[in-house]
Amino acid sequence: MTQIGVRPIDGPEGLPDIFGEPKPPAPPAEPGEAEGEEPVPVAPDLSQARSLLTELVPAGMGEVLVTDIWARPEPKKPPKADDEPVDRQRLWELRQEMRDLGLLKERPIVTYDARVEQYWGQVKDAREQAPTALMDPYSELVMLFAGVDLENMAELRRNAQEYGREADSLLCLGRAYMAIGKFKGARQVFQAAAKAEPQHPDVWWHLGVTNVITRANRDAARALENAVDQSPGDFRAEMGLGLARYHLRDYEGAEQCFRRLAGNEGLRASARSMLACSLRMQHKWDNARVELKFLGQSSGGDWPAVADQCVDCVERGEQKKEGPLRRRRRIQQMLKTLAAAAGGGIWVAYARAENLFRDQAPYAAIPLFLAALVLVRGLRGISGREMPGEFGNAEQGLPCWQTTTWMKPRRSEF
Repeated sequence: MTQIGVRPIDGPEGLPDIFGEPKPPAPPAEPGEAEGEEPVPVAPDLSQARSLLTELVPAGMGEVLVTDIWARPEPKKPPKADDEPVDRQRLWELRQEMRDLGLLKERPIVTYDARVEQYWGQVKDAREQAPTALMDPYSELVMLFAGVDLENMAELRRNAQEYGREADSLLCLGRAYMAIGKFKGARQVFQAAAKAEPQHPDVWWHLGVTNVITRANRDAARALENAVDQSPGDFRAEMGLGLARYHLRDYEGAEQCFRRLAGNEGLRASARSMLACSLRMQHKWDNARVELKFLGQSSGGDWPAVADQCVDCVERGEQKKEGPLRRRRRIQQMLKTLAAAAGGGIWVAYARAENLFRDQAPYAAIPLFLAALVLVRGLRGISGREMPGEFGNAEQGLPCWQTTTWMKPRRSEF
């Protein structure tokens, strides 16, 4: 089941924390508490949460919706007069190296997931407790399914068979399926509702959202285009269509949607952030910087920090495509590729000399397979194509649209 609660970051009791003073021993038990009993976990204070971010993560043989609530980082120490200027790009590179080595521990304070029916309401409650927190569009989609009535599902099934009531009853039934985690069943119900009433924009919106969650992005784009056509100016439909196009890497189409929604507060700030990312992925560097400059003027939440992160990402992208960073990284990749090829050649010579391929062929082929993987990855880097870890993600709790599982699904844990 879902693990909900505060995740500790301090060292063991009585031992010094690696980042601070020794942790004092636990206070004595309150009068009336039975000795030996575990204390009741205290609900975390979410009022100062930094962000609510929702993704699909592997679970068994499928995926599950998970919403992480991130805390604000510790305040940075003001620089001293004799300190050297901070190289933000170098700090980002060090952070990526620590993440790749597994030395960077990033854990949210609370995690909710859709394996429990209360999930949708939990996300909504968290949002109400943290009104200034950054929230991505996916968390907004989750909130819209809070409070669904699950008591009358049998009645809804009966009403769906009555003439003239099919679409509305199927719509409510599909929402109930969503609330209990039956996404594919909900998609089938919404498809039946759209067939029964093709001029029902709310049905098309629900069908599109369900397709987004089940990664049927082409079907999602078609359904949400119908929703936008039938209900022009609907914020939900425009945002959903922008997400579907973004997932399809149709960045020009996503740009058109996000441009109509962009602003500096709430979900409009999120739309502006995704607009800037869509421009960046089209190599429209200056246009992306203009949007990020507007985003940096936002007075709500940590959107200025997101803008700073994205400006650095734009700078890296431009340098890799057109500047010295491209040449430096291509040289590094060429050296790595040559080293992999040389290692493979040395192993082949050694194997031939020792007749390993004849006596122990399966074991002798393993190093060649690893060398081939390094070689392929190196050739990809030489081509100038951006690698998965070269985008934003500069600080814990800040959204980076290119590094989410919506764009780069993780492998199943099964």
